[in-house]
Amino acid sequence: MLTDMIKKSLPVLAAMLLSCALHAAPLPDFEASYQLKRGNLHIGTMVVELKTTTDGSYQYESRSWPARWASWLFKDKLFETSHGHIIDGQVRPDRYHYRRSGGSREREAILSFDWDNMTVENNVQDSPWKMDIPQGTLDKLVAQLGMMFVLGKGKSEVTFNIADGGKLKEYRFKVLGHETLELPAGTFKTVKITKLRKNKKRETYFWCAPELNYLPVRIWQREKDEAIYQSDLESFTPGPGE
Repeated sequence: MLTDMIKKSLPVLAAMLLSCALHAAPLPDFEASYQLKRGNLHIGTMVVELKTTTDGSYQYESRSWPARWASWLFKDKLFETSHGHIIDGQVRPDRYHYRRSGGSREREAILSFDWDNMTVENNVQDSPWKMDIPQGTLDKLVAQLGMMFVLGKGKSEVTFNIADGGKLKEYRFKVLGHETLELPAGTFKTVKITKLRKNKKRETYFWCAPELNYLPVRIWQREKDEAIYQSDLESFTPGPGE
C-alpha cells in the first residue's frame, strides 16, 4: 500500500542519512524528486527540499503523495519539515513537524528541542512525551543532511542517534562499495550503503551520489513479508546561485 511505502521510505531515507556531528561547510540548497515504487508499480512521488539563509538557519522539507492512477485506493499524503540552525559546522534542529493526512490513519507530531535543558518534547496532545537527549541529537528528517556530510568525509561505518516516538533510537550503517546506476534523473556513480539490522528478514540498501553531495539517488528495501519497495531519483534542481 502507498501508506506503507511512504511510511517506510521516509523513515528509511531519514535513518540512512543520520549524523550527530557535522564538520563540513553547509550543503547548498536543492530540491529532489523521487518515484516511489512497490515492486514494478509506480505508486507515488516524494519531494525533498533544502533552504538555508546567511545567518545559519535552515528549513528542510519532505512531501509525499499518491500517483494519480492509485489515488482512488491510496489516499495518504505525508508532510515533514525541520527548522533549526547550522552552528560551528553542526546541525541543530529546533522544531520538527510530521503530518499524515487524507487517509484513515491521520497522525501529527511536533517536536520541540530545548538545548538549554537538553530535552526534546512532543507537544501534540494525543501522545505527549518528553525526554533527555545528548548533544548532537537530530530529528529523523534533518538527519538526512547528516549522512551527506559524513559520507563526504570518507567514513565507512557509522552509528547515530535520533529522537523519535519518545525514544532515543540508534542506527548503524556500513559502506559496501561503489556502483553506477541509470535512473530517471540520469546516470550516477554512487556509494552503496546498507543498514545493519538485528532482524535479518529485513534488508535496506542506499546508493548516494558524490556529484550531488552524497544525496541518496536510490533506496531499496525488502520487508519481512517479502514486499519490495524502491525510491528512485526522478529530478534534481540546485538552488539559486548554484
